[in-house]
Order: sequence, then structure tokens, then C-alpha cells
Amino acid sequence: MRRRELLFSGLVLPALAMPSRSPNASTWPERPVTLIVPFGPGSQPDIVGRLVAERLAAAWGQPVVVQNVPGASATLGVDRVAKAAPDGHTIGLTGDGAMVVRVSMDPPLPYDPRRDLAPVARLVRTRNALVVHPSIPANTLQDFLALARARPGQLTYAHTGVGFSTHLGMEMLKQAAGVDITAVPYANEGPMVADLLQGRVQATIAGAAMIPRIQAGEVRALAVVSADRSPALPDVPTVAEQGFPGFDSVAWFGLVAPARTPEAVVARIQRDAAAALVEPVVRDRLEGLGLAIVGDTSQEFAALIPREIERMAAVLERLGLRAR
Repeated sequence: MRRRELLFSGLVLPALAMPSRSPNASTWPERPVTLIVPFGPGSQPDIVGRLVAERLAAAWGQPVVVQNVPGASATLGVDRVAKAAPDGHTIGLTGDGAMVVRVSMDPPLPYDPRRDLAPVARLVRTRNALVVHPSIPANTLQDFLALARARPGQLTYAHTGVGFSTHLGMEMLKQAAGVDITAVPYANEGPMVADLLQGRVQATIAGAAMIPRIQAGEVRALAVVSADRSPALPDVPTVAEQGFPGFDSVAWFGLVAPARTPEAVVARIQRDAAAALVEPVVRDRLEGLGLAIVGDTSQEFAALIPREIERMAAVLERLGLRAR
């Protein structure tokens, strides 16, 4: 049987670090829970993590302390989760970059997401937007691409790390449109946003942090890079609507735990996180940030990861970013 068939039959899911069965799970949580977020404060995943942590703390009767551990393209924080005690008192909120993309881009990682982490729940996916500084004479995506063709290599775009959605989305667009736009990497969103607002870089693909800036006219949104429009930016068309059918570049964020975390603990985290996502206040806040609620089960999330690793390996191959 081929590997893909095995994945769908569930025969290889135990290799995805599915949680263990422990009789001690009924006493959990016995103390505060640490939620490691491998991104900087104020970033899109940090906002999601803090919003969910507040609801989980109320449900569990214990504090849920958000700990930001940025660095090494999010792999530093995810590695800390992978190496934590599997007792449910350390969990992480991470994204597709550290769980999927870097498997093909930066092997070997200090952890294997299929072996060292227990998938808990995929929470949200992005509906990010391509935005430009107001000094750029472009009101549509096609205007911007025409300008890039006229000035090859002269326009710049900011991103928060090679392999993140802010980087891959623009690289996919550059390849599809046949344009040359120079990448400028940043360690986190704060300095990147500051430089964009000052016009030191001309464009970026951004999410939650940029929506208030778009609404205030400080930057101009040209296109949403997901397949669907963002409720937060209803008048901004997608890339697919502007001449690139099928274009879809999204990131997702979800909860993970160390491998061998008790199954009952994982099930409770997933159940309580799912309940938080459907609270009207939480739902409205997330959708206002341009995020789409997913709410996968642990089993769905576990099955997704190997499929996404395979899919993104092909994407990275086309972009020339896959490690040899």
C-alpha cells in the first residue's frame, strides 16, 4: 500500500505523536499551564494565543501563562514544547511554518513534528492582504505588478522570516506574475510595520496587525492572498479575482503538546479550545482580525500535518527553496 493510502487509512497516525493514555490525566491541571508562543508580542499568533489562553484559564480554574519564545523562524519555541514534560502543563501555539514548511526547508530540525509533538487542534487560518505604502502609485494588484515590471528589483517587500506566509505568499505571487521584487527580512512584525509606515520598504503581506492601519489609510490594501475575501476587508478583492485563478496562500495556527501527553488531557484542551472559538466575542474578534476559524479535532489535525508536509515540499521545490 502506498504511503498516501496508509495516511488516509490511519495506519501511520501513531507515528504522529498521538498522545498516551495516562491514569493521572483526571487530576489535570494541577498548577498553572504555560502556553509557549514562538512569535513576538503583538504578532498575529500572539493575539490568537492570548485570546484563547484567557478562555482556557477560565475553563480550567488555573492561570494559562503565555510565554513568547521567538527565534529561529519559530523553531526555538516549538522545540521547547517538544522537549517539555508530557504532563499537559506546557503546550504551544504554533503555525504551519515550524510544523510543515521548515521540515523541507531547514532539515534536520531539532524536533520532528510527526514524532515529538501531539497535535491538539488547528484553530484558525489567515486571510492576509498584500499592502503597499501610500507613496506607491498603485490602486490595484495589476497596477503594482506593472510597476514592478517597469522597475525590476527596485521595489522592496518586507517579511518576517523565510518560509513564513509573509515570505512564501509574495514569492508565489512573484513567480506567478513573473516579476522581480526584492525581499527584506525582519525578525518580528514591530520593526517591519514601522519601516513600512515610514516608506523604507514599499510592500508586505500582512495580517491582523495591519488591519487598523489599512482602515486608517496609513497603508493601502491591494489584494487578499487567500482564496476567500476577508470579512475585515470586504471591498478588497483576492489575488485570484485579479487575474490569478486558484491563487491561495494561507498560514494556520494551532495548539500542540509534547508527545506522550495523556490522551484525556489532549482531548480536554481540544474540547475547551473549540468551545472558546465559538464564543461570539472570540469569533467576532478573530474574524475582525481577518482570520477564519477552523476548529479541527486532534485527529483531523494529526492527519493534516503529513499531507501538508508533502504539499509544501512541492511548493518549495517550485520556488527553489527546498533544501538539498
